[in-house]
Amino acid sequence: MTANTISKTKTIYVPQPNNLLCQSACIAMVLRTTDVYDIRAALDSKGVAGDPAVMGDYLESHVKSYKFLLNGSLNDAKKALDEGCAVITQGWFTHIGHVIVLIGYEADPVTLSYRFIVHDPFAEYNFPDGQHDESKSGESVRYSSYGIYATCVASADYAHARDLYTQKILKSNEQNAWLHIIQN
Repeated sequence: MTANTISKTKTIYVPQPNNLLCQSACIAMVLRTTDVYDIRAALDSKGVAGDPAVMGDYLESHVKSYKFLLNGSLNDAKKALDEGCAVITQGWFTHIGHVIVLIGYEADPVTLSYRFIVHDPFAEYNFPDGQHDESKSGESVRYSSYGIYATCVASADYAHARDLYTQKILKSNEQNAWLHIIQN
């Protein structure tokens, strides 16, 4: 593993203006715009904004290179980051789900594994508590691979994600995450 891999795809940090606009904020980050409401309107015109196919349809026509994995793994995400791409993914960070942007990864000296560098449009997420800390920015935060695995790959819902995280399970090759892989 590379000691510190940051995507070469330029992103900006865009906070979501309300609880329902995480996917629009994440798309705005990779497009380097703050126009979250126009992105949401465009997504709504295509279908359900949080549907990965709707997001993909929008992204494909607005970025240099786009690939979607319906059953991606954490290793797939790391490979995309190594190739200079940003990765938008969804997980059970909340009871209705939440979308984030992976912008890099690095060695994790605490777990002796790795952690992702993330733009979380809501705020920094506290995996042990299962809550976002709204007093902290979600810009370039570090999320453990155990947390991303539990919320984005292996869980069926919010409670299941919390349970998996406490077990400290990590299967980097397990394929069950949807990954929007973007180069812009």
